[in-house]
Amino acid sequence: MADPLVTVLMTVHNGGEYLKESVRSVLSQIFEDFEFLIINDCSTDDSVKIIESFNDERIVIHHNEKNLGQTKSLNIGLRLARGKYVARMDADDMAFPMWLEKLVSFAESHREYVVVSAAAAVMNASGKFKKIQRTPTTFEGAIFHIFIGNAINHVGSLFNKEIILKNGGYNEEFKISQDYELWSFLIRNNYRLVNIDDMLVAVRVHESSRSYVAEKDRGLQEVAETIYRNVSSLTKLKISYDDAIKLRLFYRFPHQLTNEEFRDTQDLYSKIFHSLKEEFKLEPSILKQKLKKQMVIPYYKRAMFEIENSRSKSARKILLNYHTLYGFHIILFLIFLVTFLDNAKVKRLLNIYESLMERIITRFILSPRESREETWIQKLRIKFYL
Repeated sequence: MADPLVTVLMTVHNGGEYLKESVRSVLSQIFEDFEFLIINDCSTDDSVKIIESFNDERIVIHHNEKNLGQTKSLNIGLRLARGKYVARMDADDMAFPMWLEKLVSFAESHREYVVVSAAAAVMNASGKFKKIQRTPTTFEGAIFHIFIGNAINHVGSLFNKEIILKNGGYNEEFKISQDYELWSFLIRNNYRLVNIDDMLVAVRVHESSRSYVAEKDRGLQEVAETIYRNVSSLTKLKISYDDAIKLRLFYRFPHQLTNEEFRDTQDLYSKIFHSLKEEFKLEPSILKQKLKKQMVIPYYKRAMFEIENSRSKSARKILLNYHTLYGFHIILFLIFLVTFLDNAKVKRLLNIYESLMERIITRFILSPRESREETWIQKLRIKFYL
């Protein structure tokens, strides 16, 4: 048989709880020229029975002789994959029907990119959609994001297998954030990566999910190590490992920083872009615009933490500080107005917001693909990835 164009690569270790839904979503792709390679990393639950129950010739199962962990299992999958492209899917996540069709079409017509991914719907353990996880849709945007976290969604990504193998595959020193280090390594070595704006996959966040674990202990240390490498390689700055940890916390958990640490890390983040090496420099007007947009996230999170802990005056001070430094932003202005409400009304508004986001995302996903361009959801171009 001729080799398929794509290998969908999944690793499984006791993933039975969500595995059936995930496998079904891959097999339901409109694009059909793929093999589905699943690396069973010594599962002791019913994962293998679930996979075999599909009885689909596109499924190829490799059984590790001993438990190796995800990074080593992914590298085994890379070596076994027959496709020109490898597409990533996890055992607790799912793909929408146009996933491979859209990404393969883009990759084939944009050969300058070695990795392409897409926006993702974020769902909780019970499968309810909570928000949209967007990542940069330009290479310049990826450069801007890479100093605080992953610029490319791993789940749902599609990449050129030979180039990844030529560069050593996944770094096996990284057990949790191997994708962030791989994408960063590629950028540090002058390869180009990008996301398209379509929402093509759903990622599930729960206490044992990769994205949840990545923010704890070793996961945080690994992310900080990659941030440190990125700053050292792509800029003229010298930072400490502690600085790298603060850069990550600044974006993900800014409330964990003191006021002084928050200000210092904000200044450091700005200095990074004024110290970029010549080949990565951004135009001053683009830099100013991107800084204004990027700073919304930490200011929003820090203000919301204060609001949720009944410190509305402190939240207003944080929001006014953003306005002084970066100017007006509609989201932060709305949050500013919320600070004048009592706690009961704030909670009610947050519940309404979550319910609205769930309905919008669900409607988008369920709407017929041929009519999506005409829906009000598509016209609205939802950007709330907070």
